[in-house]
Amino acid sequence: MDIEVRIARAEAADRDMLVDLVARIETEDHPDGREHIESAPAAARRSLEQYDILSSDAVWCLIATVGDDAAALATLTRIPKLDDRLGFLYLDELHVLQPWRQRDVGRALLRRAIELARELGLAGVRLLTRRENELARALYESIGSRGDDTVFYQLTLDRENADS
Repeated sequence: MDIEVRIARAEAADRDMLVDLVARIETEDHPDGREHIESAPAAARRSLEQYDILSSDAVWCLIATVGDDAAALATLTRIPKLDDRLGFLYLDELHVLQPWRQRDVGRALLRRAIELARELGLAGVRLLTRRENELARALYESIGSRGDDTVFYQLTLDRENADS
């Protein structure tokens, strides 16, 4: 069954839909984490108040809809480079809600991300995924992405005890 997937950049008018979509994503990601699920909408609103990514020229939230249903989210950030590459578009999040998986919704979001990178004159799209996420890896490889042996490091800051 073919479905029509629409991809649009989230704008201020889409704030409530975006917050609801984030809450639905958190419910899927943390099915046993009631406290985490309940706090997700407020956390999303706080994040949007702290840094309004919906009007940024360096961050994009793309929402995939099928009919009136928000089906998936991609969050992208432009990473500048001080050379001829100009930069890359970094795909930080790509989440397709369970009912829409393996129905080309993720592929539509990924294609739009590639189009956006081209529109911005960037060198390409970068992303990370876990080695064991075979479906995601197959999707990324199907559009020509190739993995490498890069090691990803992350330092998580203790924001509550910033002075310690």
